[in-house]
Amino acid sequence: MPNGGAAIAGDQAPHDSTAATSQPSTSPGKRWRRPGHGRQLFLHYWLPVLLMLGVIKMESTAAWSGVETHGILARLMTQLGISFGGAQLELLNLALRKTGHMIGYGLLCYTWFLLLRGAYWFQHEYQRSLTGSIVIRRLWWRAEWAALAVFCTFLVSVADETHQMAIALRTGRMHDVALDTAAAILVVGLLWLHTRRRSLTQLQS
Repeated sequence: MPNGGAAIAGDQAPHDSTAATSQPSTSPGKRWRRPGHGRQLFLHYWLPVLLMLGVIKMESTAAWSGVETHGILARLMTQLGISFGGAQLELLNLALRKTGHMIGYGLLCYTWFLLLRGAYWFQHEYQRSLTGSIVIRRLWWRAEWAALAVFCTFLVSVADETHQMAIALRTGRMHDVALDTAAAILVVGLLWLHTRRRSLTQLQS
């Protein structure tokens, strides 16, 4: 099925109770907007992206350098009564930081994907009925959304690592950009698999 098998008949885009009773346009080419369109687009799709960008910006400071997180981790291990050698603690600190990279940028890519998909839904009026009782089919996954979400995540990662080069105790690394981009690719791949499984389940039911 093209685009990850993303079309399922009968699904409807986010809407409120008033929108559900709105009369469809009599002209196929005529467009309409329900009240609160821009507000919902911001709250449901733009706000998560902005929040993730804020988290990444906050993390990209000297307060979250490797030296600082190493100290926090050392104190935590001491309080828990866990004895780690210097090399073991350094390895754990590195592993946690790289895991944080992947989780953070994976979530960022996910929010970019949701934004692109949500904007597409609103633009193409997926809550509007066609002639009779036919409902426009919603697309859940497109290669264009996935590629653009990964690219936007890549650009944020490059900007983040470049910014860190000018901060004391921080360094910008290209392999972190590669790690962040790999996390983004993993996320869109998982979204594609989820969409495929969802579509197959719908077809079999």
